[in-house]
Amino acid sequence: MKDITDEFEVIALGKEIFTDLWRLFGFRSVICENPNDVYLIWKELMSENLAVIVVEEDWFARMPLRLRILAERSVAPAWVKFPTLLREGESLVAGQ
Repeated sequence: MKDITDEFEVIALGKEIFTDLWRLFGFRSVICENPNDVYLIWKELMSENLAVIVVEEDWFARMPLRLRILAERSVAPAWVKFPTLLREGESLVAGQ
């Protein structure tokens, strides 16, 4: 019996810090710092054998409306939104 991970892939899409964390769990990282630029890789994303695309909520909310609606209605791949790690302007170091 084939393992589903042999055929389908899970990726983390978004800012580098977010995708790097998911890469530690074995997900493929696709860096796209600006959600308005996701249209540049959209066709590639939709043509791959992806099961799940993991994104941050804030990043996803700033995607172009047309693509965001397509993503929300997508069954394959499924788009999974996780809480945002850092808000704009927040520092990684406490107290800064």
